[in-house]
Amino acid sequence: MSTVTIYTLAKELHMTPSMVSRAFNPEARIDEEKRQIVLAAAKKYNYTPNRFASRLSMKTVRIGILINSRFLVNTDKMTAGIRNAYDKLKDYKITYDITLMNPLTHKMDDYRTVLDRYRDYDGVILTGMSSTKYTDIINTVYKRTPAVVQVQAINREADYLFASKHNEETASFLAAEFLSNCLTVAKRKNILLFTGDSESALHADASTAFDKACLQFGLTLADSIDMKDNEAYFEEILPSIFEKWNDRIDGIYITSGLSAPLSRYLEKHEIHLPFVAFDTYDEIKQYLEKGIISATIAQNVAHQMELAFDGLIKHLITGETCPKTVYTDVQLVLKSNMHQFN
Repeated sequence: MSTVTIYTLAKELHMTPSMVSRAFNPEARIDEEKRQIVLAAAKKYNYTPNRFASRLSMKTVRIGILINSRFLVNTDKMTAGIRNAYDKLKDYKITYDITLMNPLTHKMDDYRTVLDRYRDYDGVILTGMSSTKYTDIINTVYKRTPAVVQVQAINREADYLFASKHNEETASFLAAEFLSNCLTVAKRKNILLFTGDSESALHADASTAFDKACLQFGLTLADSIDMKDNEAYFEEILPSIFEKWNDRIDGIYITSGLSAPLSRYLEKHEIHLPFVAFDTYDEIKQYLEKGIISATIAQNVAHQMELAFDGLIKHLITGETCPKTVYTDVQLVLKSNMHQFN
């Protein structure tokens, strides 16, 4: 038998993990014959129970999760990540509650109401609250429950335990390198950068990193436009932007998943430029298939949420210290490997 855990021991003895856990607790109620069977097996395989395993016999840990996103596919992926983490830990006494919210339709008081409901929970996971407008709300939660985890983007003005997210700098350099390769023989390499809400640290950091990347790869950052992660506003400003720059733009990068308005505009006006989008939503894949989008950056939000849930549980149960920021991989998606991101 390889590395022995409470699960492998339980499987070997045809018992539940919780029964195996109780066998190591002298005060737990368990048939003495079964206790001795467990202890004998533990001695045989040199197994020593850890604090995490002992949680099987303790009180339930409750986690409140607020997913704040305008993209349904994001919420679906994050929910899947939670399920993946929970399935690995479900023999421990853990429950969770998920609230889905949309920044386009919910008001600040709505967020306060939801998070007030989590006031007695052991930990809270938050996504989509990186804008400074949410700072006071997050800090209020942290004062009650210091085990606050931010996912996908960080509000650095707020207090939190740790964060799980992609690395904006890596994504920006990946995009710049791709655009540079597309424009290798071009005499001019003017790039338009579109960012999401500039109040979000995620987009602000991505913009700063892309500026550095352009210098490294010999690109010229012609202009940086904050489209505020607002589809109507984005559609409104696009004509004036392209009228201003006319044919002086040679490539495009957008740091937000809200690239559909730009893709539609480029298709309608038959503008063909190297264009790096962000995320792998179905609509983005559609334009990647058509060649309107040249490449897109994939972040794994399901894995981000899975790491957040797993790390938070281990911290609450064992006191394990988490890195302040846990990064997940980013990948460049082309038409040829798009099928791997379904």
